[in-house]
Amino acid sequence: MIVYLDTLAVVPLLVAEPASDFCRQLWDQGDAVATSRLTYVETAAALGHAERAGRVTPNEHGAALRSLDRLWAEFDVIEVDDTLIRRAAALAGDFGLSGYNAVHCASAEQLDDDDLVAATGDRKLLDAWRKLGLSTADTILPA
Repeated sequence: MIVYLDTLAVVPLLVAEPASDFCRQLWDQGDAVATSRLTYVETAAALGHAERAGRVTPNEHGAALRSLDRLWAEFDVIEVDDTLIRRAAALAGDFGLSGYNAVHCASAEQLDDDDLVAATGDRKLLDAWRKLGLSTADTILPA
């Protein structure tokens, strides 16, 4: 199985969240785990926000960033090129997605594999992937 993780599915791998166990299961079950190149900056930003909001300590933030670097080496990273950006722009319009979610949508779609499961906790992104015919995993309400 190929697993595509967006940022909402990566952050729980780095800090304790309700979705952490499920996201680890997805990671462990994947023969390959993919994400967009933009996930790195999105994840670093989310971790910084968690520290500023007091959800993680400065030490936990630092540890999570170090874990991100280790984990990143294991991802199959989808590059953000002109073709992907143009597809993401079309998907943003078609499904009312934010820019980052449109990139995640196009990145997972680009994998074009029957054994793909795309994971997020974002309702709009899940809906878009489903409308495109992709199998999904809801990290907020796992089945």
